[in-house]
Amino acid sequence: MSVLAHIGRGIEKKLITAILRSGGGRPLVAALAESPGVLSVSQHHARGVGNRRVRAHQMLFDERDVVIVLAEADRADEVFRRIYDEAGIGEPSVGMIFMEPVLRGHPMMPCEDADW
Repeated sequence: MSVLAHIGRGIEKKLITAILRSGGGRPLVAALAESPGVLSVSQHHARGVGNRRVRAHQMLFDERDVVIVLAEADRADEVFRRIYDEAGIGEPSVGMIFMEPVLRGHPMMPCEDADW
């Protein structure tokens, strides 16, 4: 059994998603990587259209970092608070954060026989 097998069963979990200004995700992932209660953390970059216009028929593209944290349910509130504080989400236009329950998780493991 792998080290990550505990993610799939037996532990109540919550998924915390934070959408931050571009560049804010990587430092947060590094800070959370070894935090108690954090089972998994990842970050990706997103780009979309905001609601502001530069000129008529020309939209302004907005770039964000999305941080996804899988946390133990009994420690999820303190992980949520840490993300909120460290990312400065309480400030205007910094980002947003939300949390939801997770019923089941499956760890993604690299294939040992892969030739890549």
